[in-house]
Amino acid sequence: MKKIALTITALLFIVLLSGCAPSGMVDENAPGRPKTERMEPVTNTGRQAAVLSLHKRTNFENACTYGMTLTNNLPYKITNIAFRFDAYIRGGIFYQHETKNFWELDPTDRQYRDMTFTNIKCDQIEYIEVRDPGRCAIGKTLTRFSSQPGDCIRHVDIASTPYVRLIKK
Repeated sequence: MKKIALTITALLFIVLLSGCAPSGMVDENAPGRPKTERMEPVTNTGRQAAVLSLHKRTNFENACTYGMTLTNNLPYKITNIAFRFDAYIRGGIFYQHETKNFWELDPTDRQYRDMTFTNIKCDQIEYIEVRDPGRCAIGKTLTRFSSQPGDCIRHVDIASTPYVRLIKK
């Protein structure tokens, strides 16, 4: 019995030294590791609209990842909706964009997506413009053939976040 306990202890010690410890045993915000900040997503703004909530930020050495959730508070299904996220650096200079799609959201459903801006730290991003390129399918009236840029985002509220300033365009 002592041999088994010593073997388990030795194995645990080796795992800890190698950095392969179970996630609950490693500080994810230790020096040299990406720093992750998170909060609960905003799911309702008091208006009958879908809500886009950016509620997670991970700052890597050479990249910034945001986590966001879209909640459908509309009385009809969101078959497909896309958002373009344009990141701007200090002085309002365009840096990079990411496009993310959400699909098949029945009323009250939520979906999560990550987006990553590369070769930049999170604190270098001054703000992000959120746009829709059109071609969404919401309910029976907006289809990918009838919608134009800007038609889709009218049905979406952008929740405020402490991680970056979001501007709805």
